[in-house]
Amino acid sequence: MKKLIFAVSAIILLGFGCKKDNPKGAIDIDLSKGLHVQVVGGNFQRDTVGNMLKDSVIVKVTDNGSPVEGYIVQFKRSGCEDIIVTEATTTAAGRASFAWYLSGETGQQSANVVLMDANRNKKDSTSAGATGVAAEKGWHRGGCLQNFPINNVKALNSGRILASQNSSGYVYYSDDNAVSWHPLKTFSKNYFVSKIITSGGDIYLATQSDGVFYSSDNGGSWTNISSGILSVLNFSDLAYTSSGHLIYTNDYGVFVSDDKGQNWKEEDYGLPTGASTYPCENATGDLFIIGSDATVYKLALHTSSWVNIGSMGNYILSSVESIYVDDKNNMFIGGPHNGLANTGYIYESADNGNSWSPAFSQQHFGPIYPNITDISQVNGQYYFSFAGLGVFQTSDFNNYTNLTASAWNTGLLTYTVSPKTSTIVLGSPGFGIYYRVP
Repeated sequence: MKKLIFAVSAIILLGFGCKKDNPKGAIDIDLSKGLHVQVVGGNFQRDTVGNMLKDSVIVKVTDNGSPVEGYIVQFKRSGCEDIIVTEATTTAAGRASFAWYLSGETGQQSANVVLMDANRNKKDSTSAGATGVAAEKGWHRGGCLQNFPINNVKALNSGRILASQNSSGYVYYSDDNAVSWHPLKTFSKNYFVSKIITSGGDIYLATQSDGVFYSSDNGGSWTNISSGILSVLNFSDLAYTSSGHLIYTNDYGVFVSDDKGQNWKEEDYGLPTGASTYPCENATGDLFIIGSDATVYKLALHTSSWVNIGSMGNYILSSVESIYVDDKNNMFIGGPHNGLANTGYIYESADNGNSWSPAFSQQHFGPIYPNITDISQVNGQYYFSFAGLGVFQTSDFNNYTNLTASAWNTGLLTYTVSPKTSTIVLGSPGFGIYYRVP
């Protein structure tokens, strides 16, 4: 019996010994004295990473117990490296709110709340908490770049994904299939990056008016390789062909480099004035491009003048939006270019562009042109973007899947598919990054 009493006593004492101190919270603060900010609503919610929390976080600012108006409140999300710092000004009721988009981190997240006066002097701070839940099957928003104007996305062979904005600013990277994003601080934020292309482990960033930058170490360092290009203003397109031609186009012409941008040669004789797009190469070394008149031109190997093959009686080559050559030397063209009809189509050629057969056709009823762009092939699957309808996938050009039919209206601008994981990533001009969990 004495042993039992001793055991019970020990348990009771142990319970008192392990008792944790209550964390300091609003109850410990004397709000009747001084200037304070406290969270009064929207705290401790739970949602999928990347989502906006159902309820806004509400804070209240008081001075000696009374609400005060006109104070600045900053909200900084964890996991986003201060990519966006949201500010709000308190109302007459002393309140300010924050619509919290979660980062890509699962588990506990926090929003640091900083109170500042009119001179931006810090007066007080607190924090709000939330829980991020891993994304399940379907489309989801990438963390930290929600509502960013994304201009271009590109997946690297390493699995890293890069994204640029439709303005000057950082290029961003993701190493977890677009779930979370971080600024690529090895590259200046002062450039407007219009296009990102890769070849093996090499990366090329084409800026709107500052030339082309090259990295051979997965983005660790960068070199401007534009010396030799007549002018780097008004960028149009950039491509790297299977034989190693780096082709740059803008309003001033077409420039080709065979040594990764160390030297450039102008190759635009025979093309119309203005910017050309979609330069590509077939297996025999012939180059193809869409001229400023939306017609396909060909520069045969060992020749020096482009030939308008769209004027040779093949009407489908006289109004073209995009060209692509796959790994088996099959050529594809998407058209028409800004066609007044409501039908977009793809034609295929298996004989170096000498003859063409229909591969895809679909009507599109809407206020925008039915342009088909960015035809690509990744891991044996073909993809293309159909303006206003989304990204389509096919393995044989007989059966198609609209991958983005359930991704709601993202205002689609660009897409990429990871060669390492086959993850599909969308870039939207006003809604940021989306990725799909299969």
